[in-house]
Amino acid sequence: MSRLERNASRRLRVAVVGAGFSGSPDGRERWAVRAHVPALKALPDLFEVSAVCTTRMETATTAAKHFGVPHAYDNVERMLRECDEIDIVCVSVRPAYHYAVVMAALRAGKHVFCEQPLGVTTAEAQEMYELARRQGVRTIIGHQTHYDPATLQMADLVREGYIGRPLNFTHTEFVSNYIVPRPGHRGWLFQSQMGGHPGYRSGHSLDRVAAVLREDVTEICAAMAVKVPERANVDGGPPIRSDQVDNMNYLLNVGGDIMGALQVSFTAWFGTGTRFELYGTEGMLMLSSANSTDWDKKTGAGDPSRGEMKLYGARADIEQIIANPVAPERLENKFTEMPGKDRYCFVPGIDRGRATFLVAQTWRAFADAINSGKECEPSFRDKLKIHYIWDAAEQSVRDKRWIKVDYSKL
Repeated sequence: MSRLERNASRRLRVAVVGAGFSGSPDGRERWAVRAHVPALKALPDLFEVSAVCTTRMETATTAAKHFGVPHAYDNVERMLRECDEIDIVCVSVRPAYHYAVVMAALRAGKHVFCEQPLGVTTAEAQEMYELARRQGVRTIIGHQTHYDPATLQMADLVREGYIGRPLNFTHTEFVSNYIVPRPGHRGWLFQSQMGGHPGYRSGHSLDRVAAVLREDVTEICAAMAVKVPERANVDGGPPIRSDQVDNMNYLLNVGGDIMGALQVSFTAWFGTGTRFELYGTEGMLMLSSANSTDWDKKTGAGDPSRGEMKLYGARADIEQIIANPVAPERLENKFTEMPGKDRYCFVPGIDRGRATFLVAQTWRAFADAINSGKECEPSFRDKLKIHYIWDAAEQSVRDKRWIKVDYSKL
């Protein structure tokens, strides 16, 4: 029986690396604990969590016992030797450690779900992509917003010609992650060497633009800065200092003739979240964060709701406007919310505002790709393109000019 036939006939077995509990005072757990393992547990017909791995046996055993996982490890290489039945390795560790874990998994012939960024350098990302291609395994990057139902619907509407030919866009993300007081165990987020690319926090936004437009960024003019160099430590220790970029502004040319602006700010108190406005020759579409629902950090499973995305739109009726001319000012804000479609929701029973829902959507897509033998989006190849964009952004900041994005190594 081939590997594909075996995978199609049983649940895929997953090892989650980085599933240690933090007990954070803000009630927000580490990503693997609050998103990956619950998402996999929500898809029992497709997945079985076979092992968890952390840096200490004590934390791995605690996680395994809590989630009812049969195997716990404190060493990835040993886990891969002893747990040969594993099909997929989920890499949910700090970016600086992605390379070591991903390469070990790929050498063992495993499919890989890796959080973003793929590596702390483009060279690391290139090497991981090339090894995955040689091994013939499936890969996916943790851009869970790629599978947000409203984003999927927006992408389909663009391809169906709802807005005509895309002309320009603005994509903003305003969140408070880098200004709000944080617990000490989150200190790594503010260390530039842990994230690598200065603009790596723009990854989700760049992926959404590419997914909706189905075009590559061809040129970029960038500005990046550290606006808030320290924030209070909720554990009572000294302030948490930062040299990690927390604000990114990009001017973009996409697909040759689509103009856009992308702004990411992680220093926005009470930020509005995500807003993506796209304008074409025949109409507009807008994706926007809705208000979050109530959340109790004592009972919320460590996964706070941030509200689901809403889609708005409007099409121009040219014949009607010619027959009854209207002043351009009267057309401003004449868009309406578009009803969601059930076909874009693959995973029922989870609050759509929680990270668990979007991660489960992503895992479902990954299972479908593995079982069908097809590529999955966003793959290591897709992420490598974003690494190239980041390289161009860094050069743009240094040279203070527009830079063409080089995709020649794909």
